Amino acid sequence: MPTVSHEELLSFATEIVRAMGTSADEAEVIARSLVDANLAGHDSHGVIRLEQYAQMVRVGAIILGGPVTVIKETPATALLDGGWNFGQLVARRAMDVALRKARQWGVSTVSVRNSNHLGRLGEYTLLAAKAEMIGIGCVNNHGHGNIVAPFGGMDGRLATNPISIASPGPERPLLLDITTSVVAEGKVRVKRNVGERVPLGWLINYRGEPTTDPNDLYTDPPGAILPLGGEVAHKGYGLAVMVDVLAGALSGAGCSQSATARPGNATFFTVVDIGKFVPLEEFRRHVEVLINHVRASPLAPGGREILMPGEVEFREEERRRREGIPIDPETWRQLVECARELGVAAPAVT
Repeated sequence: MPTVSHEELLSFATEIVRAMGTSADEAEVIARSLVDANLAGHDSHGVIRLEQYAQMVRVGAIILGGPVTVIKETPATALLDGGWNFGQLVARRAMDVALRKARQWGVSTVSVRNSNHLGRLGEYTLLAAKAEMIGIGCVNNHGHGNIVAPFGGMDGRLATNPISIASPGPERPLLLDITTSVVAEGKVRVKRNVGERVPLGWLINYRGEPTTDPNDLYTDPPGAILPLGGEVAHKGYGLAVMVDVLAGALSGAGCSQSATARPGNATFFTVVDIGKFVPLEEFRRHVEVLINHVRASPLAPGGREILMPGEVEFREEERRRREGIPIDPETWRQLVECARELGVAAPAVT
């Protein structure tokens, strides 16, 4: 499997995005977002997306230079129109607005419509945690993306509708970043690219039967991803519905509906300035007590350690910075072909 240093991959990805027609600064923001996802081990939201983005630019789904405008605003809230620009650029602008308003008013909410795929949702809530605030975010697919079956149903009616919450911790932030489906669609795509089966319980085929073949999600008619929760999947399903309401209905983008809806990400961000409630150091002490209390639990048979939300990603980032980022051969082939079409030379890989 090809392995690329994160510096080389960032440079390569930046050149590809720049060749799509963005400015140099925009290309660096978008490419860094994708490579940071790879560093964290979320290859489903990493450079695997570049081919998709290039195609979206070609057909006009991503509007280069699309302006981010304020539709409606109060001191603590804002509704933004992303101008169908790259989702990473729009989400950064939205979180900047949310952080600024929260610093002044304690709590802020920013809603976004007409934006494209923003990448890894936790990237943006983590910005709040690093600013010593709490970040809460969720997105739907702008009414598109009917790939998750409802609880009790057998075809896709919802998107994967992720939720992320990030908070300062005593040392590193706590970061929850999960789909309300059992798995993100991109992780199924990665399995398909590497030629592996998916675990039983991820997918059903178009007949509603359990399957381990990732290709079953992409047939015509398609299969579906199952909601989070297994035997209690009504919980993941319920969360998915409420994410659709928060991200889709509140922004005016729309909730999950027919597959003819334009794909994108409608976004809901809320930021809480901790210092407006309790002193930050007191907050950190409470979080540290919680962490120590939870970690003191005796390990279950076969258990190795008790981790905090986000700890797996932080450790994986450290490892991949040292050892390089593995890219499966099919994804690398797609990436090199995408680069070739844009006139960008690929780096040598080991």
